[in-house]
Amino acid sequence: MSNILITGGSGFVGSNLARYFAPKQKTIISYFQSSIPDDLLEITKAVQLDIRDAEEVSTIIKQMLPEVVIHAAGNKNVRYCEACPDEAYQTNALGTRNIARACRQIGAYMVYISTDLVFSCTEGGYKETDEPNPNLVYGKTKLQGEDFTLQELENAAICRSGGIYGRKAPLLGWLSSELSRDRVVECFTDIFNTPTYAENLAETISIIIQKRLSGIFHTVGREKVNRFQFFQSYARMFDMNAELLYPVQAGDQTAKMLLQPDSSLSSEQTSTRLGVTFNSVTEGFTRLKAGGGV
Repeated sequence: MSNILITGGSGFVGSNLARYFAPKQKTIISYFQSSIPDDLLEITKAVQLDIRDAEEVSTIIKQMLPEVVIHAAGNKNVRYCEACPDEAYQTNALGTRNIARACRQIGAYMVYISTDLVFSCTEGGYKETDEPNPNLVYGKTKLQGEDFTLQELENAAICRSGGIYGRKAPLLGWLSSELSRDRVVECFTDIFNTPTYAENLAETISIIIQKRLSGIFHTVGREKVNRFQFFQSYARMFDMNAELLYPVQAGDQTAKMLLQPDSSLSSEQTSTRLGVTFNSVTEGFTRLKAGGGV
């Protein structure tokens, strides 16, 4: 395998990707403001990088000379992006263009981690060939990042994912805390996605890198579930009190809470192209438990 730079290596997704790749080959991770998890400092090289600074991006990537760049950095706070669209554009769109241009300058292969929120998220089951139509600033700026990547590079991979969970997942950490305190947790039954186990995502990206594939891939779990079903599966797998999970509908709160009714993606085309079967929710939680849990 090639030496890899993973941007956003201090974040949840980037750090999980780094934990997968670092034992296998030389891995560099970039960070901006968040601190690097201690376990990653032992197995990777870390470099501070502001992806919004085109000159800095070019300089750092020319110094590091990675053969592969997995671009996971970005502003993923949907509410903040909605309130500060210019900042979201600077980070998610122009920041991605800066990474893509730097990759072009040194001939590096790029994998861009995009999102299921590039679609309208009203019907779900979106395919790679379906027309994106994002409602939220976050989805719009991530889609602009996709466009910039494909404009700058002839051979780049766009990996759309969503509902990513795994080691140190903030959402599952919160859920565990609530259930351990015997608190009732309201769970939406009318909000759907295709949850993705982080290590399964990394395995898929590894295949894409090995084959140097280009184009758009839907790298998500194979199972569409609502939030109630997802939380139930987690609670039962980790022997927590699933009776504390209370099913409710988001209903009229959907727009106010910036929730998307159905952001599920179809991974059938990607699965066939790569020759892989993506994890179901139960399979993902089984693997997470075997690895020590959240």
